[in-house]
Amino acid sequence: MRTPKITRLQVLETALTLLETEGIEGLTMRKLADAIGIKAASLYWHFSNKQALLEGMADHIVATVAINFQYKQDWKANLITLTSQLRDALLQHRDGARVFAGTYVISDNVLRINNALIKTFVQSGVSANQAASSTMTVFYFILGCCIEQQAAIFSADSDLINKESEFNQLSQDKFPYTWEAKEMLFSNNYDQRFIDGLNLIINGLEKISTKG
Repeated sequence: MRTPKITRLQVLETALTLLETEGIEGLTMRKLADAIGIKAASLYWHFSNKQALLEGMADHIVATVAINFQYKQDWKANLITLTSQLRDALLQHRDGARVFAGTYVISDNVLRINNALIKTFVQSGVSANQAASSTMTVFYFILGCCIEQQAAIFSADSDLINKESEFNQLSQDKFPYTWEAKEMLFSNNYDQRFIDGLNLIINGLEKISTKG
């Protein structure tokens, strides 16, 4: 009996499943081929190397973001919704933000998200160029937040305890302002960190926008 043809979608879905157990470093073309039940060489029909695979995975991760987005008159509400969708999509997969951050994908999915964010910033009253710059800022912010959150999730509790102990020893006498901010620095309320940072971006944009 002839072996069924493996589709690009099957490869991507298996790769994302493997990502959950192996992480981005442990994901290899050979392990992926073994998980699918094919020879590694067969993967190259769809993806020429691991970088190409990661680009495909990044595109797939954000495939549901900004789909049929319903814009409101309030650009800030639109921004919060769009960025929350993107953040949620990246956090759904182990190392999802690292996968996306290591790529430069030109696709319908990625361009749709960019277009939605640029439109939202233009809605605030800035130029298209400023809107594009603001979109990049938001992307970098979200990726950084997600990478840090996901790194903490997969760190052993003992590692975090050791980090806090080192922080206490070093900062209490030498870095008083850092010591004063200890509670915030070691907070695991990542949702609040995200909202606080996004509000800073919104407040900054209001200073240069025509609609506030």
